[in-house]
Amino acid sequence: MTTRFSKILGFCVLLAIMSACSATKDLTDQAPLLLSSKVFVNNELAVDSIENIVQPKPNQRFLGIPFSLLLYQSANNQAGSDFDNWLEKKPKRQKRLEAIWSKKQLDRMRAYKTGFQEWKKRNGEAPVVSDSLSRAFNAQKLTAFYSNEGYFNTQVQSSINSLNKKAKVRYDVQTNAPYYLDSISTNILSPVLDSIYHANLAHKVLQSGNRFRTADFEKERNRLFELFRNAGVYPFQYNSIDFSVGIDSSGVDYRLPVQLNIKNYSENQGGTTVEKEYRIAKMNKIEVYLGASGGDVTDSYNAVGKYDGLSLFSQEKLKYNRRLLRESISFKTGEVYSDLARSTTLRQLTRLQSFDYPSIRYSYANDDETLLDAAIYLMPKERYSLQFGLDLTQSDILKRGIAFSSGLSVLNVFRGAETLELGARGSLGRSADVAISEVAWDLQLRAPQFLFPFGKRLNKQEKAPQTSFRIGAANQKNIGLDKESLSAAIEYSWQAKKNRRWTFSFFDVEFVNNKNEDNYFGVYTNAYNELNAIAANTDTNPNYFTNNKLIIPSGAQGFIGDVLQQQTSLVPGDAAYNRVQRIEERRSRLTQNNLILSSGIQFFSSNKNGVFDRSFAQFRTNVSWAGNLLQALAKPLNWKQTDGQYLLFDVPFSQYIKLETDWIRHWELSGSQVMAIRAFAGAAIPFGNADNIPFNRSFFGGGAYDNRAWEVYRLGPGSSDTGNEFNEANLKLSFNMEYRFDVIGSFKGALFVDVGNIWNIADNVEEDARRFDGFRDLDELAVGSGFGMRYDFGLFLLRLDLGFKTHNPVRPEGSRWDLSYQLKNANATIGINYPF
Repeated sequence: MTTRFSKILGFCVLLAIMSACSATKDLTDQAPLLLSSKVFVNNELAVDSIENIVQPKPNQRFLGIPFSLLLYQSANNQAGSDFDNWLEKKPKRQKRLEAIWSKKQLDRMRAYKTGFQEWKKRNGEAPVVSDSLSRAFNAQKLTAFYSNEGYFNTQVQSSINSLNKKAKVRYDVQTNAPYYLDSISTNILSPVLDSIYHANLAHKVLQSGNRFRTADFEKERNRLFELFRNAGVYPFQYNSIDFSVGIDSSGVDYRLPVQLNIKNYSENQGGTTVEKEYRIAKMNKIEVYLGASGGDVTDSYNAVGKYDGLSLFSQEKLKYNRRLLRESISFKTGEVYSDLARSTTLRQLTRLQSFDYPSIRYSYANDDETLLDAAIYLMPKERYSLQFGLDLTQSDILKRGIAFSSGLSVLNVFRGAETLELGARGSLGRSADVAISEVAWDLQLRAPQFLFPFGKRLNKQEKAPQTSFRIGAANQKNIGLDKESLSAAIEYSWQAKKNRRWTFSFFDVEFVNNKNEDNYFGVYTNAYNELNAIAANTDTNPNYFTNNKLIIPSGAQGFIGDVLQQQTSLVPGDAAYNRVQRIEERRSRLTQNNLILSSGIQFFSSNKNGVFDRSFAQFRTNVSWAGNLLQALAKPLNWKQTDGQYLLFDVPFSQYIKLETDWIRHWELSGSQVMAIRAFAGAAIPFGNADNIPFNRSFFGGGAYDNRAWEVYRLGPGSSDTGNEFNEANLKLSFNMEYRFDVIGSFKGALFVDVGNIWNIADNVEEDARRFDGFRDLDELAVGSGFGMRYDFGLFLLRLDLGFKTHNPVRPEGSRWDLSYQLKNANATIGINYPF
């Protein structure tokens, strides 16, 4: 490993030296390549937020090499003329090539060569140089920044250390003494505004004794604008607010008296500016117009009634619930005008997903301009929409076939802005010589309010409520165990606060019926091969075999039965006996039909501000429980029992409690670097009528979105080496850390470490290697590390990650760590977008 690392390090050093020479070949001593820019404030290195003021930044480097710069410099600006010269270099070359390919193809060759050079420029990075102009401009920006922070006497000096057309620049900032706010007085012309201002002094930003900061003046200005606009001052203008700051020209007094000035309203009347005193306006008439014209032709609307202060108009029969419209409108007649109520109304009307671009128009209802009429225009969306998709498909299971999907969406089904969605999907094809198919459908009703099973409705639109009713079914033929499944659910969700959402699963039922249990060993071939190997070395019934392999299913099941009934040479305690026992336990579990009746509650919180926010945290936790209601009914109703388990429809129902917690944190280290971490913990504990967790409610490890050094489902449980195709358990711990950075253009890179594993706990698994028996088993945490390349297409990101098994719990203790990082041992995973 040491030799390999030395070779890699030596190669990187050599490449860095060579690239350094080529990166400066076209530069001058007056404008050298910028290597670094450092800012020292009062002789101390500045924090990143200060250094970011200095622009531009040096060219990006990866492993010390400016790949983006080298790509840019490799572009040939004369590619088109070079191609033309090459054609003309020999008299008959162009004619000969046109005869072979045609003139159009030759033109395309020229376009490709020039286009490739343009691509280099677009994805590369031009040399970032340092000259006297950029240094002077940065000094001005630093001076302005500290002046805005109250250091009016700041002095900035720049110096440059240049050698071989490469430069390191240093900026030395001496802030000197800051200025502080002294007395704060007001000059507010409107008595109404003056009264509102003094009633809200507890929230003012500017405080006597604080250091002068321009940002605080902007915050106070924004606070007052929002305060007045939400207190009924409808026409309040932002430019009515300004500040007067006194300063001692002698430079002796560092205290600054401040005066807040708020002018009257300025209105243009016939080309003349007229001042008006601000007044509070209250809501008068509130009218709602529903129609396709969006309010362009008001006369075409007909009055359709009134409801709780709303006057309703429509171009056709009213098809929307009046109470829902009232709940979605946050202001009422007699209340003072509020910008917040207006924006909340528009957001809530949009959330109904029934109208295109809701709008509100205000007009004065009296000459004193103290009453406002509001006209709300709603354009209903098309009620019906249909989607259909058809694809040719190929996979490990479906060698050739057709996949289809279709969906019908109906808006405002019951006049309460409900959305009804009917979807169907499936695939048809062949695998080898067998026809296979998979068909599924689901029906979902979503409503932007709380609906209860007995017809009750509860509207609290400020909480963004939603109810979802769902039912679905799926059917497989000649795929795996040929599963049939039925599911149904009732779910409620609401937003208690901004970026905090609760979801309550009131009812979630799922029934899974394995119709082709006999095909288990045809699907789980690893278990079948291991069983064959044991049977080949065991004295057993030769009729179980054909061509030296156990017959599926009779031979395999017959051999297992003989072993467990001790009718072979294998006895309890033998390694082979124990392995056969585990194979049968797993077969019995995975072929068992499941009936799950569960409920649960989930909380989600995030402080992410938009899709471009690169520094945020989010937290999700979920608690669910299953089978408790059925368990309470089983004994009084005397349900049938088998092996101590109650049966419903001849299926033992599942009973468990499950907890999952997931935390994600991102830090933006610089404009192109992000550190991301994720921590996950989950446990599902069976009890009562069950001694294990259904396969589809358990945990797994590995794959492109978990521990990338292992294939999906191939990690764990614990330190066991099961060889199963699908490993799962009921306890999971996981921790992921990833450092992301730009490489060249849209190409991104990442270094990552994934830690985690799954275990069995408090269930019917007794194998020590699979069980979690205490903190000592944390040494079975698997560690995968590696690197990845990504390409950002804009709408999505394509990801290729190479993970290495750095700590493999399957290996014997003392030899689990492996830091060799040989590519032949890497596990490659492909994913869409970031893993977390």
